[in-house]
Amino acid sequence: MPSFRHTPRSCRNWLSLTPIFLLLQVTSCFVKFCDAVKPSSSGKPTATASSTSNLNNVRVSSVPFASTSSPNTTQRKQRPKLPQEPRQVLQPPFPNGPCGGTVLEIDPEDTFGVDVNLANINVLGDLILMPRPIQIWLPPGYDDKPDVLGHPVLYVHDGQNAMEDAESWTGASWRLAGALTRLGDHELLQTERPLPIVVMIPSADGDLLPGIRRRHLEYGDINFPFSQAHADFVAETVKPLVDNRFHTNPSPNATFAIGSSLGGQASMHLLLRHADKFGGAACLSPAFGPAILDQVRNSGDSLRGKRIYLDIGGDQDEIRVPLIDVFDHLTPEHWWNPGYFWLDTQLQGQVTSMRQAMDQAGVRYKFRQYPGGRHNERAWAQRIHIPLKYLFGGTNLRSDVVDNK
Repeated sequence: MPSFRHTPRSCRNWLSLTPIFLLLQVTSCFVKFCDAVKPSSSGKPTATASSTSNLNNVRVSSVPFASTSSPNTTQRKQRPKLPQEPRQVLQPPFPNGPCGGTVLEIDPEDTFGVDVNLANINVLGDLILMPRPIQIWLPPGYDDKPDVLGHPVLYVHDGQNAMEDAESWTGASWRLAGALTRLGDHELLQTERPLPIVVMIPSADGDLLPGIRRRHLEYGDINFPFSQAHADFVAETVKPLVDNRFHTNPSPNATFAIGSSLGGQASMHLLLRHADKFGGAACLSPAFGPAILDQVRNSGDSLRGKRIYLDIGGDQDEIRVPLIDVFDHLTPEHWWNPGYFWLDTQLQGQVTSMRQAMDQAGVRYKFRQYPGGRHNERAWAQRIHIPLKYLFGGTNLRSDVVDNK
């Protein structure tokens, strides 16, 4: 029989006690650990001297576990700060009026060369472009924070409808200043640029001949002499005057036009005819004629690299347009204008044709559709911040805005 070496009884007794010693040691360490992180009576965590000399000399954090019995203001300040939401949700309705900015007026004598107070008005100006005052909105901080690059500039067609509800022909405006200042407060515009200066050019009122509206001529298709004269007037007369009088950035990349309905066509016309002076156009519920569609389709090279925004509303059986909207444009001053509640539906085909023309010419643009959107200032005020963010805030829009590229 082979002989086995037996462990002495004393050793066997010691080994039998080893688990007990280990358990006691672990318990002791655990108690010391708990004492090290135990909050004091003042609610602040305390670290004892043993907290740095035990546990293999690893310093124990003084921050308590996340599960605390009661909230503690001091403990919350020590936690990592999470990204916070904006102070207010950026959504309409936006504030009415200049919103802390300054509105100035340029006399018609400085632009049209005509004093409207005189009885004998220039015949050419009377026949081609009716003299009218132009308003300039200087954003808050314009005088206090001069910028080396100067302010970008936005030229607005139908400028009387842009900012003040009381001045709009429907009693509602785009609330443009409210949207711009709110975008600036939320830092959704390019932070290296100041807020833009807004040039509000009112549309011509009255008839050239019975039934022929002056506005329809000035904002008409690009082969109309009146629309060509208007585009040249904005680019060659108004823009140099604004750049000379105010602290602007005159480069095309900082100069844009915006308009709704026929004002959208006028904005696109301005961009096509003076691409060397303008960097983009926003067209809300635009109406496009065949001549401007042909020019974009056949010679759209000048639009490449520009910022172009299109949108359209209309009834698509998803949201029915209220019949009450018939009265939106029936005012004593503009009885000629029947309710435009239906017009966005009618214009959908023209917007589709413009998109196809730009696709054919290889022009990039942004497009968004608003089912049920009406053709009036109230509807445009609900979405005015979206084209403004695109023109002045960078290349991206919300995910539901279509980019053709």
